[in-house]
Amino acid sequence: MCDIFALSAGYNYTAKDYLPVFAEKAKQHMNGWGIGFFRNGSAFIEKSSEQVVMGDQVHEGFQRLARVIDSRIIISHISCPLSGPRHSAHNNPFSLSFLDHTWLFVNVGRDVDIEDYQAVNEPRLEPQVNAARIFEYLRDNLSARIRSYPYGTLYTVLRDVIRELISDYPGSYTFFLANESVLFGFTNFRRLLLMKKSEEIGDILIITTVRERLSPGGWVPIQPGKNSLGKLLVVAGPDVLHLGDV
Repeated sequence: MCDIFALSAGYNYTAKDYLPVFAEKAKQHMNGWGIGFFRNGSAFIEKSSEQVVMGDQVHEGFQRLARVIDSRIIISHISCPLSGPRHSAHNNPFSLSFLDHTWLFVNVGRDVDIEDYQAVNEPRLEPQVNAARIFEYLRDNLSARIRSYPYGTLYTVLRDVIRELISDYPGSYTFFLANESVLFGFTNFRRLLLMKKSEEIGDILIITTVRERLSPGGWVPIQPGKNSLGKLLVVAGPDVLHLGDV
């Protein structure tokens, strides 16, 4: 099973103490990795099809990015053997611009038959992988709903779009969707672990699917209930603004 990671802070932060540990904890997923972040309102992505850990050594490129990236929001994805062809273009994260923002997206899932989804809007993501189609679906339907009802909150619109996604394409989803200032997390099958940590210059919030804690401290589990379509999380800076059922 693939794993994902997200960090959110109210200031630019370098995740050098957490990203390498995330890689080590997820090292059984050896088929590639990706990191996404923001700088001056623009999204940047670095990907590799190489194994994130060789022996006991975290990939040099992954370690370098962990040291040098400074961003209010950082997301990462480590691929598993079942996640598709092994080319860096197929790896998460993906990026699209809509609703006056550039967005990053990572997903882990299974049993989702969405590969035939035909995007309505341009641009279309080239990789033939489910995560790209899910992201396009979210983009298309968020944009359509906001145009038809511009006074709705982004949270309620995304919640309704997720309900439609699960109805149209049943399956298991766990994803992060982020722009330069807000992070959304959704899961209907994987447990998320969340921790708020105080640093010298302020607080940060970390969320991951990795089963083991990335550091000592009070990690809070987020698990969808049996009678729920899933849990939707909204984060700004180091604070959880909302956590509820879809």
